[in-house]
Amino acid sequence: MVLRDKVAIVTGASREIGAAMAEALAGAGAAVLIAHHNEAELAAQAVERITAAGGRALALDADLSDVAANQAMIARAVEAFGRLDILAANAGITMYRPFLDTDESTWNALFNLNLKGSFFAAQAAARQMIAQGDGGRIVFSSSVTGVQAVPGLSVYGITKAALRHMARTLAPELGGHGITVNALGIGATLNARNLADDPDYAAHWAGVIPTGRALQPADLASTLLFLASPGAAMITGQTIIVDGGWTALSPMP
Repeated sequence: MVLRDKVAIVTGASREIGAAMAEALAGAGAAVLIAHHNEAELAAQAVERITAAGGRALALDADLSDVAANQAMIARAVEAFGRLDILAANAGITMYRPFLDTDESTWNALFNLNLKGSFFAAQAAARQMIAQGDGGRIVFSSSVTGVQAVPGLSVYGITKAALRHMARTLAPELGGHGITVNALGIGATLNARNLADDPDYAAHWAGVIPTGRALQPADLASTLLFLASPGAAMITGQTIIVDGGWTALSPMP
């Protein structure tokens, strides 16, 4: 197990992409803190799946738009498992709003969780990793909307573009401590919300993605697992685009 004796936090981990990330890290040997907000039942199910497979996990309800909650999350992981090696800052929200209809509350909601939450989670995690003295991994969940413009997702796309630059900016500051910082550029992914909003979602994206299908959460979990592994020690400041080649062609969605 490549992550034996490692400890990870995955935020937004009660379902879908985050849950797949948590289960992949646990399957590789890491103890995992599953951070969620107001999704206790789903988080408990994720913990149960991990423990049933012989892994270690616990759930924590936290509003990560709050700086103190991010600090408390790191402290809880250390209290439970003794250290912290990996942070997957995956928590975020999506809001579809035309630019001309976007109000301040939409802006604040997206920035407070997607960007502020990820920044201060990374800061608290990095401080803990530096105190331990043996490096670590930080991975942000960005999006192809931070690379390619998608109408109706202006503010969301801005936050995701900022996460790409956050990884690039933090990498040189933390590299001397053995901490790598990267981002996942997440493409069109099958999840309950997307399928509820658009019953033809899978078929549509299968027609425009070069590899012929939309992503599954497991596709992103496996990329995260690589970035968290010893084999990725020299990859930092990068955004790994995981989109089946969509941004290589950049068709309109």
